[in-house]
This record gives sequence, structure tokens and C-alpha cells, in this order.
Amino acid sequence: MASSQERVQNLEKQNTQLQKELKQLRALIDAPRNVMQFSFDPAYRYITFNQAHYEFVKHNWGVEISAGMSVLDIFTEGKEVQSAREHFDRVLQGESYILKRKYKRRKGETKYYENTYVPVIENGSIVAGTVSAHDITEWSEKEEEGRKYRSIFDKALEGIYRSTIRGRFIEANREMARILGYGSPDELITSITDISSQLYCDPVDRDTVFSRLRTEEVVKDFETRMFRKDGTPIWVEFNARCEKNKDGHTLYVEGKLTDISARKEVEQRRQQMMQAEKMASLGVLVAGVAHEINNPNSYLTLNLPLLKDIWNDTQAILDDFSEENGDFVLGGLEYSELRNHLPYLLQEMMEAASRIKDIVSRLKDYSRQNPEDGREYVELNDVVKGALTFVRHKIKNSTRNFELILPEKSPVVEANPQRLIQVLINLIVNACDALPLNEGYLTVTVKTCGETNLKKNYACITVQDNGCGISEKNLKNIEDPFFTTKRSTGGTGLGLSISSNIMKEHNGLLEFSSIPAKGTTATMKLPLSI
Repeated sequence: MASSQERVQNLEKQNTQLQKELKQLRALIDAPRNVMQFSFDPAYRYITFNQAHYEFVKHNWGVEISAGMSVLDIFTEGKEVQSAREHFDRVLQGESYILKRKYKRRKGETKYYENTYVPVIENGSIVAGTVSAHDITEWSEKEEEGRKYRSIFDKALEGIYRSTIRGRFIEANREMARILGYGSPDELITSITDISSQLYCDPVDRDTVFSRLRTEEVVKDFETRMFRKDGTPIWVEFNARCEKNKDGHTLYVEGKLTDISARKEVEQRRQQMMQAEKMASLGVLVAGVAHEINNPNSYLTLNLPLLKDIWNDTQAILDDFSEENGDFVLGGLEYSELRNHLPYLLQEMMEAASRIKDIVSRLKDYSRQNPEDGREYVELNDVVKGALTFVRHKIKNSTRNFELILPEKSPVVEANPQRLIQVLINLIVNACDALPLNEGYLTVTVKTCGETNLKKNYACITVQDNGCGISEKNLKNIEDPFFTTKRSTGGTGLGLSISSNIMKEHNGLLEFSSIPAKGTTATMKLPLSI
């Protein structure tokens, strides 16, 4: 059995160890400078507290706390005392919870703390409560700043987005969703799984954008058309850039989007007005040129028949002279050869002069200034002949296989002939541009076509080619303003848009059917006048 001295030594050793552990525990409690801790008894008196809480109370309220002192005595305002008592009572009743509190310091700055309230239980009874207060001011300020910028992001008047390099939206604001026709950013992000194929109307523009992002990492003020949720195209202008990590890998693409459809409509009207003014100016010029050509051509049309009659009258005399004196030379040609060729040459000159007269007449008709509407009854055969006057050379340079099919009795429509010629010229030029270098063919046909379901008859002009054709996606958009697959060669995308408007003004329409790499058929349909 251990002696009394040994027991005393063991107790002293245990006490030393306990004091050491208490010291370590105290050091551990006092170490965090941004976490305050204290405990209180059922009478709200301090039991323990750490150094951070002691310094906080002394700095902000000018009170030096001590064990046994009431925690409520550190507060200077009645509201603070009442609030503290309510929270202490909740803990002493057995409730544990976390609460975010805001305190104003002596110098006026605001601090945010996350308070954790926990009861202390011994033998099944609540004997005290503890409070841990964590300084979260920096987090709260960042959270507040994040909310501020999120508000700016959501309320921006431009569509703002962030997407993966593979084409999925990561973030989008409300304006971005509205522009593209979606009810919310979440719906947009969920619905669009491939920006490249689902949004871009023009594959050429899409490829240009992605090429610039790969090479230059930025796209500025780029205008293109995008599909809304309901499939309708709109014009947008957007800027985008790539955000990369230290290794040069793209993390995401971010940018802004603006709906410029209204601006494009104004631009289209301005372009149409400019086109109308150009056509009016061209009409005046053409009329003047036609007049100047017509004057000298009148000498040919009047004098060539006379020259032909003179030749016919002189031929008998020259024949007799040739029989008596042998062959002779006139104008560098022997008479025997000239006698066979001159009638043919005279006839060709007379036909050429007549053709010049016909071309001049059509030029004058085309340039004639009509009233605003300028409607009259016109035969579609004449419309085709009028258009061919202007594009015959284009056709000749584009194909050797041109076929013109006109009915013996032309269908008649009520229309402005110049405007219809303008549409047909555009269709023929487009067809010529699409033809292959070799073995291209072009057919222009006038016919009457009926729609039995609507009980309507239409007069139709079809332009058919075996050119490169039009993809199904582009075929839906070719009549839209500024849409063009020939932008690299100067196309404006207004030709078919203006032509479509002209046809609508005449209660008609343009129809297109096409097979890529096999050809296209364009049809002008106009109500038949009976």
C-alpha cells in the first residue's frame, strides 16, 4: 500500500498535469483573434471568456469584463440588452442555433459576426450557455459586393453571358434571355445545348466568329442573325472574348449581345430608298442614252432598205457588165463573191438596226417615270423579253445552254412592268452566278399555274438552273433583309428582300425550291387577270 507521501506526490503530479492542460486549453481558446467565445450562467453572468471577446468588449464598449460580471452590463442601449437576454434565454431553454449579427464599433464601422449559441448540459440539466462569435465581415462585404454586381448584371440593358468553349451557356442575364425569346435565364441555359448549331442563322458568320476567337481571342461589334426560341431570326451585335488560365487553356467565353433588328429595319428602308433613287436616276440616264442611240439608228433603219433597193436595181446592170467584161473587183471583193454575200449582209444590217430600235424602245419603256403605283395590264411574255434585253450578255457569258419557253398566248397580269422586270433580272443574275463553269443550263419559262385548294390561278415565270443549289437552312432565310451567301463578293442581301416586297405589293409571291449541288427553281407567282 502506497504511503501518504506517495499519494501526495501523485496528487501534486496530477495537479501539475491538470494545470498544464488548462493552460494549453486556455491558449487554444485565446489563439483565434477573429473568434470570440464566452460562457454564462442562468443569471447571465460570465463564467469564462477568451482574449478576443475581452478585447472586443473593451475596445467597443470601454468595459473590462471579469468572471461573475453580468454579460448584460456591457451593453449601453436598451434594445441591445433586450436582444441579448432573449437569445440567452433561448439557449438556457435548450435551443442551439446560429445567427448572423451586425455590430457598430466605436469608430462607426460596421462588423458582421456569425454567432453560435449552444447550451451546456450536466447530468441532463442545463447549467450554462456558450456563445462563439466568428468575424465574417470580409465574407459579408464580398457577398454584398457580389449581390451588387449581380444586380447590375441582371438589370443590364444588354444581354450578358458566359459560355463554355464547346457552346453551352454557363450564365446569362434576363436581357439575354429576353432577346432570344426565353422566359428566364435558366430556361435559356437549359434549352441551348449547342450555341453553334442552335443560335446562328448563317454558318459563314458562325465559322468567322469561332475562327476569330481561336486566333485573336476577341470579337468586336460583330453583326449576325440568330434564331429566337420560336425560330424567327433577329439581327444582333455582339462582343466576346476568351478567358484563359495560366497554361493558356480557355476557361470560358464571355460577352454581351444587343438586339439591332430595329436599326437594321431602318437601314433596310434607307437602302431601299437609295435603290429607288438610283433606279430613278438610272431611268433618266437610260432615257437620255436611248434617245441619243435612237437618232443615229434612225438613219440606218431608213437608209438600209433604200440601199437594198438600189442594190437590187443595180444587180442586173452589173450582171451584164460581168458577162461582157469578166469578173471585176468592188470594195476589194470580186463581184461574183459580192453578188452572193451582199444581200445577206444588207439583211443582217437591217435586222441589227431593227434590234437596236427594239432594245432602245424597251430601255425607254423601262426608264419611263410612272405614277407611284404605275399598274397596267401587261403580258408576262413582254416582261421576260424586257428583262432579257438587260441580261442577255450575262446569260451568254454564263452558259451556252439557255432555253426560253414562252406560250403562244401570254398570260396577262395587272402590274408595274418595270418592277416585275427588276425582280426577274435579279432572279436571272442569281441563277447565272450559281451555274457551274461547264455544262450549266438555264431555263426561263412563262406559264399558267393553278392552286386547286385555293381555287386560284396564277401567272408564273420560273427561272431554273443546275447550279450549286441552296441548303435547306439558308433556303428559309434567303428573302430576309441583309441575308446573303455572297458577302465576300460584295453581296448586300437586299436583292431578294426587295424582290419579295415587290411581289407582295402585287399580291404575288416568290417561291424557291432547291437541291444542294443540283440546282434551284425560282418562281414568280402573280394573280392572273381574266
